[in-house]
Amino acid sequence: MRLLTSFSGVLSMPAEHSGALRMKDMPDEGCTMFSALDGPLYNRLHQLTRTEISDSCLNSRVAWNAGFNYRKVLLEGSLCLISDGGVFTTPHLTWPIGELDRDGLKRIVDTLWPVFAARQWPFRLMYIDEDNLDLVRDMPGYRAKLAYDPDFDDYLYDAEELRQLSGKSLHGKRNYLNRFCRIYPGFEYRPIVREDREEALFLVKSWCDEKGLDCLNFCISDYRAIRQVFDDFASLDLRGGSIRIGGKMTAFALGSLMNADTAVIHFEKADAKYDGVYAAINKFVLDYAFPEARMVNREEDMGLRNLRKAKESYSPIRMIHKYEAWLQKTD
Repeated sequence: MRLLTSFSGVLSMPAEHSGALRMKDMPDEGCTMFSALDGPLYNRLHQLTRTEISDSCLNSRVAWNAGFNYRKVLLEGSLCLISDGGVFTTPHLTWPIGELDRDGLKRIVDTLWPVFAARQWPFRLMYIDEDNLDLVRDMPGYRAKLAYDPDFDDYLYDAEELRQLSGKSLHGKRNYLNRFCRIYPGFEYRPIVREDREEALFLVKSWCDEKGLDCLNFCISDYRAIRQVFDDFASLDLRGGSIRIGGKMTAFALGSLMNADTAVIHFEKADAKYDGVYAAINKFVLDYAFPEARMVNREEDMGLRNLRKAKESYSPIRMIHKYEAWLQKTD
């Protein structure tokens, strides 16, 4: 998901502001630490939010929270998450979770503006859906500089096409799947459970070790993010599955049902030594963990060439842009 140090290469925070004051230094703003325990409120408000962006899912927020240091505050009936930038980016407010109109957004920004100003943080609003841009553009009293980085666009697919792997564009994936089933006829698919934690983390760490990567470095590995969702498994509506060959976990996927008809696949890991295993876990997790999903969001490619090639090979139906706004007062 978010293994790069900035969200947008177009706009970046001035160096003199980065790390100027951390969120732990603001005890009097009514903000408290965000965690999986906020799930019931978050999920209720998320259903009222006009968003397609995968980052807004509770499971994603919880997974990567330690890298963003999010604090929460309830304003205008919406849950607002404020980050000091953490290890990934610069200070920002995520798009508020809840039902929101232009006046409500203005009141939220008015309330939080002094928090950002006191720390000499530019006011950066992140994870804005295209359908919400007019709320930002037309907000009285503020001028918005908008940007988005295509490296962070989400890939959206027709779920049934990925289940059936039909058509010319997916013929190669069907061949991979058939080969997998032929070579490993005794494979076993299982729904993901909390007890899969150690095997799943071992699979991730093994991949990192093969690549010479530090699995504990948030900026280059999703090991800690995956560990976090397993640790909070009981508090999250986490769906997914694993494939075992000879009793050994060789692949797993973890995701969310974002709304009534859209699945989000947050993590997908496999031992590539098993021919066709990626095609298999991709299909089976949609078959069994998300049978009701009409669409599937497989998140962004972060500008990584091999990841982009893999995501494009499944023929997305469209891309979901994630906008950000840098706000300035006009009065």
